[in-house]
Amino acid sequence: MPALIEDTTATRIAVPEELLESSRRPWHAALRAALAVWAVFTVTHLAVSALAWLPRGGKAPELWTMVLGWNSWDAGHYVRIAESGYHLGPGFPAFFPLFPLLVHVVNPVLPGDGVVAALVVANLCAYGALAVLHRLAEHEFGPRVAQRATWYLAAFPMGFFLFIGYNESLFLLLAVGALYAGRRGHWWVAGALGALSSATRLFGLLLVAPLAIEYLRQRGWQPRRIRADVLSLALVPLGVVAYSVYCAIELGNPLAFSVAQDQWGRRYTVPGGAWVTAVQQMGGPLETSTLGALVDAGTTLVAVVLLVLAVAGPWKFRRDQLYLVVQGALTLILLMSTEVGGRSMQSAARYAMEAVAILLVLARIGARPAVDRAVLVIGVSLHAVFLVVFMSGRFLVA
Repeated sequence: MPALIEDTTATRIAVPEELLESSRRPWHAALRAALAVWAVFTVTHLAVSALAWLPRGGKAPELWTMVLGWNSWDAGHYVRIAESGYHLGPGFPAFFPLFPLLVHVVNPVLPGDGVVAALVVANLCAYGALAVLHRLAEHEFGPRVAQRATWYLAAFPMGFFLFIGYNESLFLLLAVGALYAGRRGHWWVAGALGALSSATRLFGLLLVAPLAIEYLRQRGWQPRRIRADVLSLALVPLGVVAYSVYCAIELGNPLAFSVAQDQWGRRYTVPGGAWVTAVQQMGGPLETSTLGALVDAGTTLVAVVLLVLAVAGPWKFRRDQLYLVVQGALTLILLMSTEVGGRSMQSAARYAMEAVAILLVLARIGARPAVDRAVLVIGVSLHAVFLVVFMSGRFLVA
């Protein structure tokens, strides 16, 4: 039943209990919502993994064996770095250090090897990322949008990367946390989280722009109103700087992580150039690389359309929410300008979910029940399919 509250004019207004609870204990509501989403998708992943063997026939593997099968491709690199450091080969410094460092720290207190530790760290960070996204979305648009945004993040077609031994969930936790802290005016916290995000992935440097825009919005554009906490923005690049110092000392080259990117065939084009190349690759024979290009370019195109809706149309953001649009735009521009190996925009389909604004726009559109159901059904269906493809060792979604 709705609760009754009284305003200053003595008019009694009916307010749903969920709104009252959310306003009284916002973090409690966020943590409960995140726990529900995390639990549902963990069970879903286990069920999909348990049934994925059926088309192949034969005896089903043990459940634990299937769970460990989630740590394929880059997850194995992170585990090896956590266990042995960066002296493994020329390509390993491309993987930034914070995630393998956390795996290394928790590994001694957990049963099993680094694979188990990587799963535990990733899932703890996934839970945290869902909760922080809920708080950011609720602060900007209210509890109903926050609920949908949290579910949509987990249901993202590549959302399973949040729950396996990759650094996706850690990066999203830190990046969204930095944006939320900045929005609330906690600038030193925002800067510290930004520094940790840039120690997780080079993309963390992009946080400088949206945080600076939000800082100037809050403080004003007049120099006399700028305070000492503006220096918090300078913390964001420190994660990269610290890693560069480590590379100089241990590997003999402060830019070893950049050189390592060359080993994987990563290069940057003019904005949008990689997306055009990906579209051209779709015209080749029907094979894994062709389908991969379709997934990456198609996901990015949908993300761009959603970002456009954030600045035009009935779901556009307010002017004071420009920082979200900037963060999303920079993320997508960089994705559309990055080529890796023989497949342009490789992994862009999973990096796209880091453009927070697209999740918030979609959550606002999802106020219509038909859209909400369509997003969840389509998202979860693709999510399950891509998880099975990933577990099979195919390069389509790596």
